[in-house]
Amino acid sequence: MKYNAHINVEWCNQSCSIKYLFKYINKGHDRITASFYKGSPDQEHNGLVDEIKLYYDCRYLSSCEASWRLFAFHISYREPSVERLSFHLENEHYVTFYDHERIDNVLDKENSKNSKFLAWMDANKKFPMARELTYNEFPSKFVWNEKKKHWNPRKRGFKIGRIYFVHPGSGQLYYLRTLLNYCKGSTSFEDIKTVNNVVLKTFKDACYAMGLINDDKEHVDVIKEAA
Repeated sequence: MKYNAHINVEWCNQSCSIKYLFKYINKGHDRITASFYKGSPDQEHNGLVDEIKLYYDCRYLSSCEASWRLFAFHISYREPSVERLSFHLENEHYVTFYDHERIDNVLDKENSKNSKFLAWMDANKKFPMARELTYNEFPSKFVWNEKKKHWNPRKRGFKIGRIYFVHPGSGQLYYLRTLLNYCKGSTSFEDIKTVNNVVLKTFKDACYAMGLINDDKEHVDVIKEAA
């Protein structure tokens, strides 16, 4: 209206794009909320914690979150359900115990002798349907019983499995994880290392035999050429 013409006006609303001299045109009012209090001696001595007060002190509820809660919408959910699948090398599964327990008693416990991965091998021996599934696909047809440490056939619901991530530098554990994505119906560690009815020495050799990984010949040739 001032210049009686069509002019495109752009307003820069990011302070990082404005020089220091003009930065304060976007600066709002200085605000602070402070409170002073002193706990009672008994409270400090007993170490009592006001969890409700800590909840409000450490959280900022925006208008979006407040309205979301007023409408009673879901705060968080997970769909579909995921079963995290642990695995380990032979005789290297984790065992949890207390400091005061004797090692002999710990080893005699049924929970110490079994794991989710070993129970998968046992289920392959018992259920013919299990031999058609990989370790990743197992939770879609079976349910893990945490108390009894065994897999049961699934009667309802649906769940997908995800094997724990392992860094490629972890050695044989990484190659074992690679094989678990393809092996079906394995009942022992030897079955996982078996390719074309031949039991190989290591999981790495089994990966080579199945063509899951390439050899290092190209890298070795490059190093020799550079040398």
